[in-house]
Amino acid sequence: MNNNVEDHPLPPDDFNNKRLPTSEYSQPWYRLNPVGYDSAIYFDRSGKGRFDSFNANYGILYAGQNERGAFIETFGRTLGVRTVSGAALQQRNLFKIASGRPLVIVDIWGVNLTKLGVDARISSGSYQVSRAWAKAIYEHPQQVDGICYHSRHDDTEICCGLFERTATIFQEENLGNLIEQNPKLLAEILKHYYWLTHKLKFCSRCFNTLSPLIRT
Repeated sequence: MNNNVEDHPLPPDDFNNKRLPTSEYSQPWYRLNPVGYDSAIYFDRSGKGRFDSFNANYGILYAGQNERGAFIETFGRTLGVRTVSGAALQQRNLFKIASGRPLVIVDIWGVNLTKLGVDARISSGSYQVSRAWAKAIYEHPQQVDGICYHSRHDDTEICCGLFERTATIFQEENLGNLIEQNPKLLAEILKHYYWLTHKLKFCSRCFNTLSPLIRT
């Protein structure tokens, strides 16, 4: 495929003949899910996500490798804003998602950028390019479970996009919202990112943990 010099390359025509560099992941993944849904195992076909299918013929489950990644991907999308309201926090429950077997993943970061023929723009540049590469990896004969990439909002965090063919292998646990059930974790995350929170309605047991981080 022909591209302008300044453009990121698209997958080559012989991509299916190349061996994908894969890793196995056995640890759980994390999502901050809207409280109106009982399950966080959701394979997005909306066409809004970075690695979504062009024509919605498969879904992608997006998650963070840890709780910080899930937080910053959910609340860190507006640049320059380093506060989060209590109402917003209470509208999300933290879920831990585990798989019944190791996941075979293509890492789109580190040395694999060169192996695949991509660069760091794959996780921060054009969605059209990202989706073209995700489609090529999804359709590759190796039939991998998904991709891992650096969060655009914190490039020290790893996120995943898991393909819908993995849907039957997951178990999940609802850990509750960050304010009431996980105040210590929330305090650690806010301190890590130098964030504050505001408009909190406290339960008594989490006041001492979070009160230093309240903006009045």
